[in-house]
Amino acid sequence: MNLNYIIMKTLLNIKKSTFVIGSFLVLFFCFSLSANAQEIKVKGIVKGKSIEKTELLNGANIFLKGTKIGTTTNKKGEFSFPQKLKIGDILVFSYLGFVKKRVKITSNSNNLVIVLNEDDNQMLGALNSNKRYVSKQPKQ
Repeated sequence: MNLNYIIMKTLLNIKKSTFVIGSFLVLFFCFSLSANAQEIKVKGIVKGKSIEKTELLNGANIFLKGTKIGTTTNKKGEFSFPQKLKIGDILVFSYLGFVKKRVKITSNSNNLVIVLNEDDNQMLGALNSNKRYVSKQPKQ
């Protein structure tokens, strides 16, 4: 075989592999840019619905599920989550006396209006009794 033929064949193979690797890197770069575009800045309002009325909740808690990242609502019930969220992340909304609510982030989750329903559970406290408490343990 001719030495020039072998050199040309080797150079052609190197160019093909360089083209394949370069194409892969360009596709990877484009994919990473589109993945970053999927992040959403989330803000909104949290309301509480009781039997009598629906009111804005001041101090409601909002956390990203599985993390310690979160925020609370202001006096007007408004919040702005401190970091951008990805589609599929889950926010957990909670407020004392109301049922927790989990919301999955979608591409339309820029401005949320969350309504928490009143919890039917009664808080336990001391029983109303006029009798004085007497210990049942023997005196020592």
